[in-house]
Amino acid sequence: MSVEILDKIKEQTAVLSKQEKSALANYLLNQTKEDNLKKSVNEEMQRRQLEWLKANREKYAGQYVALDGETLVGQGATIKEAKKQAKQNGAENPFLIRVFSEETIVSAGL
Repeated sequence: MSVEILDKIKEQTAVLSKQEKSALANYLLNQTKEDNLKKSVNEEMQRRQLEWLKANREKYAGQYVALDGETLVGQGATIKEAKKQAKQNGAENPFLIRVFSEETIVSAGL
């Protein structure tokens, strides 16, 4: 958010009553709590997905996998194949990744 927009919001709150300011403060506090909870849930899911990848890396090395949460919903030689399987298995927005064996060295071209 730009500083200008934030300054305008602050100016607009100056005309609010004490009750309205309190309601706004509570709303913002709840939004912050919800954002923190979502972040915590996302971080936990990422941790679980990483654990799944570590536990299954040799079995799926060289393939693309699609995870719905920490559940395998698709796999294939291409990302397109893995995504297609995931969609057929009801995954709306799967996590897609190519799995490499532990010994594989991946170069990022840096």
